[in-house]
Formats: sequence, C-alpha cells, structure tokens
Amino acid sequence: IPEIEMPGHALAAMQAYPELGCSGGPYDAAQTWGVFDEVFCAGKDHTFDFLQGVLDEVIEIFPSTYIHIGGDECPKAEWKKCPHCQKRIKDNNLKDEHELQSYFIQRIEKYLNSKGRQIIGWDEILEGGLAPNATVMSWRGDAGGIAAANEGHDVIMTPNSYGLYLDHKQGQDRNREPLSIGGYSTMEIIYRADPVPQKLEESKRKHIKGVQGNVWTEYIETPNKVEFTILPRVLAISEIAWTNPALKNWKEFSEKRAAHELAKIDRTSTRYRVPEVYGLKDTVIYASEYVVRGLKPSVEGAKIYYTLDDYDPSELDLEFTGQVKITVPDGKERVFKAVVITPSGRKSNYVRAQIINTKK
Repeated sequence: IPEIEMPGHALAAMQAYPELGCSGGPYDAAQTWGVFDEVFCAGKDHTFDFLQGVLDEVIEIFPSTYIHIGGDECPKAEWKKCPHCQKRIKDNNLKDEHELQSYFIQRIEKYLNSKGRQIIGWDEILEGGLAPNATVMSWRGDAGGIAAANEGHDVIMTPNSYGLYLDHKQGQDRNREPLSIGGYSTMEIIYRADPVPQKLEESKRKHIKGVQGNVWTEYIETPNKVEFTILPRVLAISEIAWTNPALKNWKEFSEKRAAHELAKIDRTSTRYRVPEVYGLKDTVIYASEYVVRGLKPSVEGAKIYYTLDDYDPSELDLEFTGQVKITVPDGKERVFKAVVITPSGRKSNYVRAQIINTKK
C-alpha cells in the first residue's frame, strides 16, 4: 500500500513546485529528518489539483483498495498567517486550523472514494473531525485507535508504546547497541502487548483490523541492519496479531517456539539479533554469596558462556551448565557476565550481575 504524504512532510515536492506552499518559496528539501513548518497550502485549489494528479498516477500503479495519505506531523504555523488558508477557513465556516486539516483530508478522501479507493491516515487525521470512511493507524499510543474505533472507523494498531517501532533500540544500554533513533523495544515488550485495547467496549473491537511494525530507516544504512533490526521482534508481532491473548505464554514462546525459529534462521545467512540469555537481567545484588541458576539460551542449540571478572565473555570462557556459586570477600565485588553463542558462532549482548559484599 503506497503512502503519499500530505499535508506535511512535503518539502521535496515544494522545492520542485514552490507554488504549492503558502509563501510560494523558495523551499529546500530537508537535509535532516524532522518536522517542518512548511507544508502544502490548504487554501489554494491548485494544491488539490496537483495532488489529485499525483494520486491518479498512484492509482494506475497500485491496485490496492487502500492508499495511505499520511496526515501526520503537520504544523499549522504557516496556515495561521496564510491569507489563502484563512480565507478557506472563513469561506467554509471552519473553527480553526485543525478543522482546516480535516477539510484537507476529507477533500482528498472524497476524491479517492470517487475512484473506488479508501484512505488510511495516521492518527492525527482525527484532529478537527475524521474523514467519513478513513482507516486510522494509531501510532501515538492507543488513544487514537480507541477514539477512531468508538466512532466506527477501522483501525490498524501500531503504537510506539506497544514496542511496534522496530527502529527503536533492543537493549537499554546504548553502548551495547547499534546506533539508533533511541526508544526501547524488545521481543518481550511486543509479546506482552494486546492490540485490541481492553478499555474498548466489546461491540467496537471488531474495528481493530490488525497490527503493523514500523521500520524507519534514518539510522539504518544497510539491508543487513534492517534484518538485524526486525529479527527476532517480528516473531512477537506475529504472535500478538494471530494468537488469542488467553493462550499467550511468554516463557513457552521465548524459550521454545521462538528459540526454535531462531535456530532455523541461524542456519542461514540472514542477520538477526541474538536475544540475551533468559533468566537474568542486568542487576546489582548485595550479598556475600550468590548462586546463578536457571539460565536458558535464547536460540535452540546455543550455549551460554560466562566470566566473573567483568570481562566480556566469549566461547573461550567457562560454559554455564546449570548453576554457578559466587563467593564475594568482605568489601569486594564480583561481576558475573553471560552471553549466548549460537551454533553458527553468533553472539548475544551480555547480561551483567554485579554482586557486592558491603562487609568491611
């Protein structure tokens, strides 16, 4: 399904066709990612003539019923001072610039509906009143999806709060992760999400049509990094899309089924992120003695190796085979680190337990 962004995220089009903006330009295509005040002018009929021509070409290329028209991250600063936009607001008895955005989206929707197509838009299209037949993609949490479903609109759930932004880092320590935009999303966070919000009344839940994982590539330079970014988290997205929540079991999923799937991937050249060892998180423990037990590898057939001296472990270090008893002298500490190493030699990030004996 194509996404043809409007009214915002349009600097490249406005550089080529400056008459599409409120001021008439000149404009420069964005040199960095971000949200910019310069957006398509909602007061000029020429803007809609141009966009309808673009959509005519899109319709010829894509057979999909749905066309995504964006609608997100559209600042209103230019519209507030644009005489064309202010005239449009007055002529159509609109309350403000938010209702002007709704006018913009509804006008585009009406055109696409006349061509037998339906629109999808990000949850900002709710602002100022939702287009009649629009499907909403709820990304800023689940509130937009709930509001749209309550109004009878179909919804695709893709909230960043559910972990569904796969460009977010997969570990909390950024020094152990590839460069990313930030955020935090793990396979477990995604697995524990329910795309059908329980606060949504039963009769409205039919409007939740599915989920989507987003992969924005500002920080993803290569196809290999795309693979590393989506795997294994896409396995969890499949689970929340198709598994009855009453049947979900994180331990069974992670230690058995996901571990089995990752073992199959491990036998290929596909890049993936090896999940950290199961059974231990980064932690600080105050004790003179501590027993590490119950650790499980995240990939079927993989082994766990560990160190006690704060060095990063490798396959040259001790193999974890059941439990490790750690004794700490008075006033000292020991640092237990463990990694998963797969049959193909791929390695997880380490987990770290700092055991401190505070006795003098």
